[in-house]
Amino acid sequence: MKYLIILSLLFIKCHSQNKKDVLKNHDFEAVSSSQISKENFNEYELIEYGKIRNESAPIGDFLSRMWENFGKPERTMFEGFDYYIKDKKSKIIFIAYFGASGPSYATKNENIEKMKLRIKDFEILLDNSKNADCEIEVENDYGIFLCGSKNGIAYDKEK
Repeated sequence: MKYLIILSLLFIKCHSQNKKDVLKNHDFEAVSSSQISKENFNEYELIEYGKIRNESAPIGDFLSRMWENFGKPERTMFEGFDYYIKDKKSKIIFIAYFGASGPSYATKNENIEKMKLRIKDFEILLDNSKNADCEIEVENDYGIFLCGSKNGIAYDKEK
């Protein structure tokens, strides 16, 4: 009986690790904004808002989960940052960004309906991601903030 319990626990642990490994970057990859022509940026519209996971450090939490999966953001901007992500299944590129309204996702308006379900999968990926150690400076109406994560704890703090 003792061995059965040990085997069950090992199976559960291995299964949960494999699930995380499958989720991590399996269906999505970061791409350069240069893959989107300047004219096409005008066609990008909101798909939906992302989940704010950590109310006390919303920028740092979203950033560190994105960083864990895709590395440093391509650019920082006023009030946030953005990533250009390609859905490997549909081959559609979308923008995952943090702006004045919090985390959001945008794509070409003709792809919005196709991407709504994929964004739910993307949010599951982020929910199952740990907070990577990282930091960027973000300027907003209240000043310059250091946003990121250290030892798994997300933060947004005034510089």
